[in-house]
Amino acid sequence: MSIRLETERLVLRPMEARDVESHVEMMQDPGMAAYLTPDGKVRPRMDEWRGAAMLLGHWQIRGFGFFSVEEKATGDWVGRVGPWKPEGWPALECGWGIRKEHWGKGYAPEAAIASVRWIFDQFPDLPRVISLIDPENANSQAVAKKIGEEKSGEVFELWGLRLDVWSAGRKDWLARFG
Repeated sequence: MSIRLETERLVLRPMEARDVESHVEMMQDPGMAAYLTPDGKVRPRMDEWRGAAMLLGHWQIRGFGFFSVEEKATGDWVGRVGPWKPEGWPALECGWGIRKEHWGKGYAPEAAIASVRWIFDQFPDLPRVISLIDPENANSQAVAKKIGEEKSGEVFELWGLRLDVWSAGRKDWLARFG
């Protein structure tokens, strides 16, 4: 696909087969697994490979999906950020997962803002974008706040987990981030 988003420090592009190994390695980190797996534990490598295949397939089925995020300066694969709406999801989500060695650099909000802008451009009738966040995940809550989302009071149950729905309405978000 020819989609390419750029920020000051990052390039976002659709995930590709070449990203699978980096994604699997990221998900093998206990800090990532804590909030992105059903039991909060690292899953076997083959399960994460299948998970990466699902992310690639989302692009084929929906025409959108997580972007691979790369540092402009180095070309390093930073993580995945972007639109996500598998079957049964409550609304179109902007999600993020950044490799641990890139935490604290502000990459998640930088990439998420570019992603939400792309989402609203692609879906002009979409009234809001959401993020599903574990109530214990303070880092993701901080990212949500930085990208203009607020806790909506809604809860989405997934894998026996109760995830908070954070959201940003189109009009207010575009007024703030354009």
